[in-house]
Amino acid sequence: MAAVVIGLAATALAGRVLFDSSDELLTAADTLTSVRPGWVVVAVLVEVLSYAARGAASAVVLRCGGDRVGLTVMGATTLAGDAAAYCLPFGFAASGVVTVGVLRRRQVGIALASWMFAVSSVFYVAAITVLTIIAVQIPGEDNPIPGLQAISIALLGALVLLGAGYALLRRPTIRRRLARALPGLRRRAGLGVNASTLRAGLGADASTLRAGLRAWAERLRTVRLTPAAGVAAFALMMVSWVADVAVLALAFVALSATPPWTGLLLAYCAGQIAASMPVTPGGLGVVEGSITLALVAFGGDKTVTLAAVLLYRLIAYWGCIPAGGLAWLTLRATSRAPARQPVGTRPEPVVTGAAETERTS
Repeated sequence: MAAVVIGLAATALAGRVLFDSSDELLTAADTLTSVRPGWVVVAVLVEVLSYAARGAASAVVLRCGGDRVGLTVMGATTLAGDAAAYCLPFGFAASGVVTVGVLRRRQVGIALASWMFAVSSVFYVAAITVLTIIAVQIPGEDNPIPGLQAISIALLGALVLLGAGYALLRRPTIRRRLARALPGLRRRAGLGVNASTLRAGLGADASTLRAGLRAWAERLRTVRLTPAAGVAAFALMMVSWVADVAVLALAFVALSATPPWTGLLLAYCAGQIAASMPVTPGGLGVVEGSITLALVAFGGDKTVTLAAVLLYRLIAYWGCIPAGGLAWLTLRATSRAPARQPVGTRPEPVVTGAAETERTS
């Protein structure tokens, strides 16, 4: 019920944003009637490449856990996750639920699927952060978006600290020291709880939860994100973002216009940062406005720029929703529901990749 209320409120807000810009939208829509279909097809294919690269990056990360899922499946899963994310203001969580659910039906453990989604998301954010830092340098002193570089550098610093913390926690000596230090810290903080009292109060639920968490920890302890896999995943995420930027540039070409190259990447990055704010579903209205204003500030014609941005969003946003829904239905039809297991039990090893091919041949 709460999700429905949030969705309706977000839809109403998006409708208000569009209504307030109705005159500009009508003019831009008239400009779209002169679009060249051939270039639109090229833009759609480039957007497909963007999703394929993101799916490949996720597949690389997932392979570190010993599970091999095809690139086509991972690309379709990424598309389905984005479709869910674009329908809700806080769509990141919905994307994670869809992604983990699809992988569970492919017999990937929930712990590994969740870890893959988290690590892939870090690489995804890191790639757009690096692109933003690069984009700020292109216009130099003519940058009309002050503060964007500081935001991107701060975000990059946070990601570096996160990665360093993850690397340290993976070291056995650090884990052993933490294990020895935690009981003393709990006592000093007054958080020590007698185990028998806890069992008596919570009964079987406490032991079941502990067993489940222990099973998760044991599974993730075997996962190793190698430097080569990290570099490959990051490079593929960069390819994905650059391909999406190319779709925006091709939208101008499809309208027989020249994009303001100096500010194209910067405007795009500003729009993606605006899209991360959970104001409307998928940043509807916010993204269009921020990209258009930035490109106009770099000398773009207002009507043509708005039309190009709308064409880009038709491909990358509106086209993603039905395509992602179809991808989700196809993935469900070609997979089976995961077998139910008691919480806390360790799942049977899944035979994947070459071993599965040998078994089925």
